[in-house]
Amino acid sequence: MPRVSGKLVKQAARVSPLLPYLLRANPSLAQAQQELKWIQAELPKHQWKNAVKRRNAYEPLQYILESQPFGSLDIICEKGVLIPRWETEEWCLKLSSVLSILGKKNLSILDSCTGTGCIPLLLNYELNQLANLNSHIRAFDISSDAYRLSKRNHQAYSSLHPSSATNIKFIQANLFSESIVSHVGIQCADLITSNPPYIPAHHYHKSVGLDGISRSVREYEPAEALIGHMEFYEALINNLVKPLSASGFVFELGYQEQADYVYRMLKDTEEWRVGVLKDSASNIRCVLGWKSNSPMRVLGQLCSSIYS
Repeated sequence: MPRVSGKLVKQAARVSPLLPYLLRANPSLAQAQQELKWIQAELPKHQWKNAVKRRNAYEPLQYILESQPFGSLDIICEKGVLIPRWETEEWCLKLSSVLSILGKKNLSILDSCTGTGCIPLLLNYELNQLANLNSHIRAFDISSDAYRLSKRNHQAYSSLHPSSATNIKFIQANLFSESIVSHVGIQCADLITSNPPYIPAHHYHKSVGLDGISRSVREYEPAEALIGHMEFYEALINNLVKPLSASGFVFELGYQEQADYVYRMLKDTEEWRVGVLKDSASNIRCVLGWKSNSPMRVLGQLCSSIYS
């Protein structure tokens, strides 16, 4: 990252003595000012100086403020658990919109690698609280930190939306376990969702100048929630989608080759269709699959392209 110029530091200091601390982690003065507004709005005054110093060391703002907006929810964030991203929020809202069309009263959803629990909580809010659908959601993560935080987020959700909170259950489980289905405690699921670790190790370790991940992410967010590749998509299909006779799935990803891999796993099965979804920045974001004769074929409406 280029060094911050003295001129910019002086310009920032004229606005606030706190603002120069935010320049290292922000590409522009305007973004630094926005972060300062959030800090001052969400933290008591005696914490402002410590907050900007932590940000000066590249600590993610979400860990400093201890939350991240996600749809209509505020998700509690803690070190050791991946921070929810806008890209995930975007596809979750799109997914809930098409699922609402179904009007299915007993929709069963399983979320793998749940992290903070942001995906199942937002889906539950959109489907049960807003669309009045009686869906049931289970979610799991192998990480004890993630399990604990997802339970905490569930408790926070319960205090605001008690009528729909009982539809969600969080457990700690291993996607790669041969007994994963018995661990999650369900016999079948309509839909499997996941935001698994999908950054290949060689890309994770690239420098920022070579299009590697940011310093903030590398130094503070858990590597085990970021580093992964084809093995996760293979496990999602073989250990969850097939044994649970799921009718559809939505998996977040970051690379076309990952979507191609999922398609190849299912292309010889006539009942399955597979497509990809791009985010609003035109980057490939999800691979989706659905059984063509099932209600989950509505997932095709989300796709930017569908494999022939």
